[in-house]
Amino acid sequence: MIKINHLTITQNKDLQDFVSDLNMTIQEGEKVAIIGEEGNGKSTLLKTLMGENLSDFTIKGDIQSDYQSIAYIPQKLPEDLKKRSLHDYFFLDSIDLDYSVLYRLAEELHFDSDRFASNQEIGSLSGGEALKIQLIHELAKPFEILFLDEPSNDLDLETVDWLKGQIRKIRQTVIFISHDEDFLSETADTIVHLRLVKHRKEAETLVEHSDYDSYSEQKKANFAKQSQQAANHQRAYDKTMEKHRRVKQNVETALRATKDSTAGRLLAKKMKTVLSQEKRFEKTAQTMTQKPLEEEEIRLFFSDIQPLPASKVLIQLEKENLAIDDRVLVQELRLTVRGQEKIGIIGPNGIGKSTLLDKLQRLLNDKREISLGFMPQDYHKKLQLDLSPITYLSKTGEKRNFRKSNPT
Repeated sequence: MIKINHLTITQNKDLQDFVSDLNMTIQEGEKVAIIGEEGNGKSTLLKTLMGENLSDFTIKGDIQSDYQSIAYIPQKLPEDLKKRSLHDYFFLDSIDLDYSVLYRLAEELHFDSDRFASNQEIGSLSGGEALKIQLIHELAKPFEILFLDEPSNDLDLETVDWLKGQIRKIRQTVIFISHDEDFLSETADTIVHLRLVKHRKEAETLVEHSDYDSYSEQKKANFAKQSQQAANHQRAYDKTMEKHRRVKQNVETALRATKDSTAGRLLAKKMKTVLSQEKRFEKTAQTMTQKPLEEEEIRLFFSDIQPLPASKVLIQLEKENLAIDDRVLVQELRLTVRGQEKIGIIGPNGIGKSTLLDKLQRLLNDKREISLGFMPQDYHKKLQLDLSPITYLSKTGEKRNFRKSNPT
C-alpha cells in the first residue's frame, strides 16, 4: 500500500508546480495509470513514488509505502546498460532472478534464450528488443510493485498485447505512464491525471478510481454539464446586472436633476440601497459556477511547404538486400516511394524496421529538390541538448511564430 498525503512537486528552476496537493491511497494489486500532456511531470511523479532523490525539484507532503521490492522499466534505456553485455545482465549481475520464469518469459516473447549468454552489448539492440529484455529481466525477479514509463512505445503489436495481459494478470501493484488510449482502456483501474491549466501555469491533479473509458466519459459529461451551468448562471447574472445598471443610472440622473431637498434625501437613501445591492451581486458572482478550465494542448503544425507531385518517384528499390553485419534482414526488397504517400513500416521487434527507415532517410537526404524531416527513435541523437528550444527551433522557423503560440 502507498499512502500519499498533500503531495506537491515543484520544479526549482522556474517554480512551476507539476503535482498539486495530491491525496490518494494505492492498494495492493491496483493498476494505476498516470496520464497527461507531454511535459506535465508524469515521469517526475513516477520517480517520486519510487523514492528517487530528485535534486531539481522540491517535494512537499508525505508518501508512506509498504513495498520493499520494486521492478522498474524506464522510458529510455539507461546509460549504464548500453555497454553491458546480455550475458552479464542476465547471469553475472542478477543473482535474484527466477530462471524458470526467465526462460518462460523469453519463450512467450519470442526472444531466443540462447542470446542470454551472448556478449552482444544491450545498446546495440533495437529499441523494442532492449525493452523486451528489460521486461524479461524485471518480471523474473521478486517484486511487490512494478513501475513502467511509457512501456508500449517501442514494442511491436504482439508484445503490446502480451504486456496488457501481464498487467491484468499479475497480482502485484502496477503504476505506469501511457499515452496509448487502447493500452489504458485494457489495463488501468485507477487514473491519475496531471493537467496544466491557465496557459500551462497552474497544476491540477485529478484522481479517479475507475477504468480509463469510464473516466474519459465522465470527464466529458462533467465538462459539458459544468459548461452549461456556468453559461446559464452567467446569463442570469448578466440579466440581473443589466436591470441593476438601469435602476442605478435612473437614480443617478434623478439625483443630479432634483432641486428639492426632501426628494434629494429620498434619492440618496435609494442610491445607498442600490449600492448595497451591487455589493451583494458581486459576492454572488464569486460563488457562481465557473466555466471549467480546458488544458491547452501542445499543437504541432507543418509550415507552408509546397507538396511534392503525387506521381513523383522518390525512391525505387529493386531486389535490395538489407543486413546488419552478417545478419540478413531483408532479401530482394522491391519498394517504390512516391510523393504524398504515407507508408507504415510494421513487423516484430528486431526485424529491421528502423534499419530500413534509416536507409530510406539516407537515400532521400541526397535529393536536393526535397525538404526532408527525420524523427529518429531516440530523439536525443538529433537534438542539440546544449541549445535552448527557441535557438534550436529558430534554425528552421520564425521566432515570432514560436512566441505567438506561447501566450503569457
